[in-house]
Amino acid sequence: MLHIKPIIDDSCEAFLRAEGVQTSYGEGVDVALYEQEKLIGAAHVSFLPDTALLEGVYLTPERRGFGFGDFLTRAVMDAYTRSLPYFKVAYKSDYFLKFGFQESEDGMIIKSEEIIFPSQCGGHK
Repeated sequence: MLHIKPIIDDSCEAFLRAEGVQTSYGEGVDVALYEQEKLIGAAHVSFLPDTALLEGVYLTPERRGFGFGDFLTRAVMDAYTRSLPYFKVAYKSDYFLKFGFQESEDGMIIKSEEIIFPSQCGGHK
């Protein structure tokens, strides 16, 4: 079973370092993705006055391709679009276009109220 949990200690950073990922994130919240009790992914969100900023998403190589990264990314977006007027991604990726994001100079951005959560199963749009 998958579950996510916000983490404010350095356990996600230690996980990422152990995976060989170089991190240089500032203050914010790490969101950990667990399969059963095993940490398999992490995302980092920092905060500007009116914007949640997704700075990175990581998933262990053996768990990629199963939709777990999509699950983590959607959970983070859902949580933080409920509390701030804007949601920004610190990098550009076509992945975010399906949610309604627009490219900006340094990433992608959307008004939280305008985000679209398309179904992966073809059901609700």
